[in-house]
Amino acid sequence: MSVDQSAGLGTEPRAALRPEVARIFLEPRSVAVVGVSTGTGRAYKAGGRAVLDHLGVYGYAGQVSVIHPTATSVDGRPAVPSLKDLDHVPDVVVIAVPARHVLSVLEQCAQVGARHVLVLTAGFGDMGPEGHALEESLLDFARRHGIDVVGPNSTGLVTVGSGLAMSMTSVLTEGEPIAVGGLAVIAQSGAIGSTVVERARLAGVGISHIVSTGNQRDMDIPDFVSYFAQESDVHTVALYVESIRDGALFAEAVRELHAAGKRLVAYLGGRTDAGERAAASHTGKIVGRGALELGLLRALGVTVVDDPDDLWVLGAVRDTGSAFPREWGMVAYSGGMAVLATEQLSAAGVTFPPLSRETFERVKVKSPQFTAAHNPLDVGPGSMPRDFRDYLSAVAADPAVQAVCVPLPMGARGWNQQSVDDVLTVMDESGKPFVVLWYGGHALRPYIEQLRARGVLVAEKPSDLGRLVRALLGPERSLPRPGAHRAEAAAPAAASTGGATALRLLEQAGVDVAPMRVCGNDVTEVGAAAEELGYPVVVKSGDEGVAHRMELGLVRVGLGSADAVVNALGGMRTQAAKAGLPPQSSWLVQRMVSGGVELVLTVRDAGRLGVFGSVGIGGAAVEVLRDIESVPLPCGEDTLRRALLRLRTAELLFGFRGTGPIDVGWVHRTLHQLAAILRDEHLSELEVNPALVGADGGAVVDALLARA
Repeated sequence: MSVDQSAGLGTEPRAALRPEVARIFLEPRSVAVVGVSTGTGRAYKAGGRAVLDHLGVYGYAGQVSVIHPTATSVDGRPAVPSLKDLDHVPDVVVIAVPARHVLSVLEQCAQVGARHVLVLTAGFGDMGPEGHALEESLLDFARRHGIDVVGPNSTGLVTVGSGLAMSMTSVLTEGEPIAVGGLAVIAQSGAIGSTVVERARLAGVGISHIVSTGNQRDMDIPDFVSYFAQESDVHTVALYVESIRDGALFAEAVRELHAAGKRLVAYLGGRTDAGERAAASHTGKIVGRGALELGLLRALGVTVVDDPDDLWVLGAVRDTGSAFPREWGMVAYSGGMAVLATEQLSAAGVTFPPLSRETFERVKVKSPQFTAAHNPLDVGPGSMPRDFRDYLSAVAADPAVQAVCVPLPMGARGWNQQSVDDVLTVMDESGKPFVVLWYGGHALRPYIEQLRARGVLVAEKPSDLGRLVRALLGPERSLPRPGAHRAEAAAPAAASTGGATALRLLEQAGVDVAPMRVCGNDVTEVGAAAEELGYPVVVKSGDEGVAHRMELGLVRVGLGSADAVVNALGGMRTQAAKAGLPPQSSWLVQRMVSGGVELVLTVRDAGRLGVFGSVGIGGAAVEVLRDIESVPLPCGEDTLRRALLRLRTAELLFGFRGTGPIDVGWVHRTLHQLAAILRDEHLSELEVNPALVGADGGAVVDALLARA
């Protein structure tokens, strides 16, 4: 569904947010429920009957009226046949009658002056064209009579603190009552919202409000976000959303929330094509804009999560007031836990800066055997329970550390409360955010609840830690400082050989190398080699000690004439001088190879583990793409093919936009040739980058080898 089609759903654009209307829905003084079953027994506690039950259980103190055409009382509450029989105008009318009768209830609302309606009934836009037409007629009537509508297809509205359980969701009465907290939950899907609340309750996380917007054709998500921006009892809004109807109003509401020092945590359903189709069939919405909506959330600084559970986990964390920091310290008394946490955090974009000399001196006071204070810092189980807090305090006080991670194992039973006390004490002292990975069992639950109650982010599995921190930091990455790659390239790898020497070795072993000539530093010799090979040509440094010619500017491609070769040589000599390299003693001239896919092929001796071949998309950006798969050598061609199919960019290798598949047999044969060279020449590693591979073979363009 295109963006333009979303405008044809009948909802007129609105000029302003309506937090004051949301306030009436969430803070009503009186409620009337229309559509209440008189059946007895648990099976009938649905729809309007469930709303009555929940209002009683949670102790709503406002006036509750029951509308029933024949009954005089329901559950001990008096009932009247119509809204017109009430002696007052209810603030909110809850409608739970069949879809075909909803319009008649709206007509009663218009007659008595009721202007706020919560429609629980489904069977409208969520049920195809007929339902959509019926929904349009209801909304048109409501607009003409000034009636504000939540829904249809909503499960209801809840304000936990006041007992307003104006909802039919069973999460309200199945299990322990919901505890009051600072997390407001808004969900376009009532089922998902109820599940998020249930899982939060089981984890001891308190909830302030539950809002099910349903088809959100009138009252919309931004109205409630704007209301929560003004509510002192709310510190975080958790949002499950499948469609953002009005981008401008949504953005305005989010900015209001952020200006109030509060965070919006969102899960966007329907961000992929398959998800959009599922969302449309579930809610009757047309949600063809998932990628654009995700872009809007990112641009507004919303914390976007990839698992609905993360809504309540991050919802329990107090906002730091700014972007979550990326420079962390870590203190662990279990080396294994430190490894698990470090791997997840590094992949999520966290960096671990070196600790200061002052921090080292503080650590050394407790443990004279330390020769350095590394970050992450593993202090061993001997630090528990007496000294761990001192180590934690030292690292948290380091100026380079902006947040602290504490990975904890099950540990000794007597250490759990001590661990909680240590974390909370040092967090208060330092004023820095703390993140805990506590990987254990059910016995840890009361201790984790203590940490969450104080706003500490707690992950209960390593994979949860990585996912949660990625959501907090956002998808942006920290890049190396400008020029770092050039400086690294100027320093050749230890015992590495590139240039003409490496390519000659491969050529002599029968590997398909692009036709080439090795020349000295004489311009005439280089020009003659280019004429012999035929234009266009590539000219690059042939010195074996230069490992990364492209980064250093020592490669020129597509040279089509003698003048172009002369100019290229002059430019590269200047570049070599700027990089602090000695004058180049040799130049490599190659016939320009075109077509095919650039691959990197590497063979490596991993000692007793064996010899392995690695393949991926090559070129200068290989370390950025990091799209590499490895196989043990020797291996069959089928094994290699399966590895290539695991690449994220596999489509480029097996046919993309009319191109044919690459010659996998050539890649397979070349890897085994490289492995033989590795063995015969006593090398530790041999890399080809790039090899240009097409449908009928390939050619090696550059290579690098490392001696054992």
